[in-house]
Amino acid sequence: MVEAVAADPEILGIRYDSRRLEPGDCFVAVSGSHTDGHRYVETALRDGAVAALVERRVGTAWPQVVVPDTRRALALVSAAFYHHPSRDLALIGVTGTDGKTTTTSMIHAILQAAGWGAAAMSTVDLRLDAQVLPNDSRQTTLEAPEIQAFLARARDARLRAAVLETSSHGLALHRVDACDYDLAVYTNITHEHLDFHGTFEAYREAKASLIDLTAAGAPKGIAKTAVLNRDDPSYALLAQRPISRRLTYGLELPADVFGWRVASTVSGLELEASTPLGALSLNLPLFGRWNALNALAAASAAIALDIPRPAIAGGLEAFTGVPGRMERVDAGQPFTVVIDYAHTPQSLEKVLRELRPLTRGRLISVFGSAGERDREKRRWMGEIAARLGDGAVFTNEDPRQEDPSAIIQEIAAGAAAVGWQRGQQYECVVDRREGIARAIGMAGDGDTVLLAGKGHERSIIVGRVKQPWDEREAALDAIRSRADRPPPG
Repeated sequence: MVEAVAADPEILGIRYDSRRLEPGDCFVAVSGSHTDGHRYVETALRDGAVAALVERRVGTAWPQVVVPDTRRALALVSAAFYHHPSRDLALIGVTGTDGKTTTTSMIHAILQAAGWGAAAMSTVDLRLDAQVLPNDSRQTTLEAPEIQAFLARARDARLRAAVLETSSHGLALHRVDACDYDLAVYTNITHEHLDFHGTFEAYREAKASLIDLTAAGAPKGIAKTAVLNRDDPSYALLAQRPISRRLTYGLELPADVFGWRVASTVSGLELEASTPLGALSLNLPLFGRWNALNALAAASAAIALDIPRPAIAGGLEAFTGVPGRMERVDAGQPFTVVIDYAHTPQSLEKVLRELRPLTRGRLISVFGSAGERDREKRRWMGEIAARLGDGAVFTNEDPRQEDPSAIIQEIAAGAAAVGWQRGQQYECVVDRREGIARAIGMAGDGDTVLLAGKGHERSIIVGRVKQPWDEREAALDAIRSRADRPPPG
């Protein structure tokens, strides 16, 4: 039940952070992981907010509107404030554990090739037609006001479509509740974010809710469609959610869009697929079998939007990848250095398996695990590094308020469990820059050094502070420093 207020003030903006409040704003008191917005309601109203949305009245300041859930209210009022921009766009949501950013960017590339004019919001960047802005928020799916403002910019620029990388956090925290989706695209669902969701089942249910949102979205003449990975173990559960249409894709099991041939070449991937539009032949300038799956997901989304086959092929073949995803660092060194965002057990395993046959010498990995996040995966990732690699440096990766040495020891315990010994197969180095330098310093001709876990990210979070970080620059510095050293003896 919403309580009426005595006045009807004009709202000039929507704010959930009292530090960014401007006169005329409506302040929405949401509970975060570190603080409760209700603590700042009276301050916000004194500082110029003309109204506050709350779950319980705070003090005597007025006007306050009491709602059952301020997070959901934040999404609804943000959409209303910007006049529901997603209703004027073909809106595609991309979710899953791995591959979301690449698939989002691939769909955007296809839409651009088809002449649609499209926006895209991903972990890495924000795209408005040809304009590209970095996403420095460290959030895959931004808060509702930022999402709606972005979609409004796309609508006002007369773009035809938008692609939103849609995380489980964004779904569970109602950030996208007022987004009228047309397509729900799934990559895969594996072990991740249990620190937030509690159980794998809750995590998977949050992901599955994107189908429900899509099915309930405002009609726009586009059949509401779920694009599902037929090879993913969660397919059967997702396929039970009611929606107007389903399109499946895969490499292993029969699917509507079926990649019947994938071959790795020196320049990327060759992919042959059967589709409802006929045969699709692609030469992708990307490495990693999983990128074939990402391409099939993107092609399926395009097929759902009735985009012709030449535009699908043109968009995908022109797509050169996402920064920090299987990104090579080449400064003329006689060994390979690859940066990848892999930060889950499954993604680390996939990358190491992909690099193994491409490596003449040793395969060395450098990675850590985020603090205040899923602890179960730490030991598992250490085991994977030991099973599939020849050496590793376990190091820092956003320790937040945890002890970084303790995190690293949990990873190392997994490596030790399968027979690795510290000082022989692996080292523990808290400072990531030093850890990267250590791994590159031990690399020989034909070796591969994988720098995993950070990818495109521009900071390392220590305590509550974001310290500037550039993984590529750290790798280049280490390569140059090694080259400047005189040979031994």
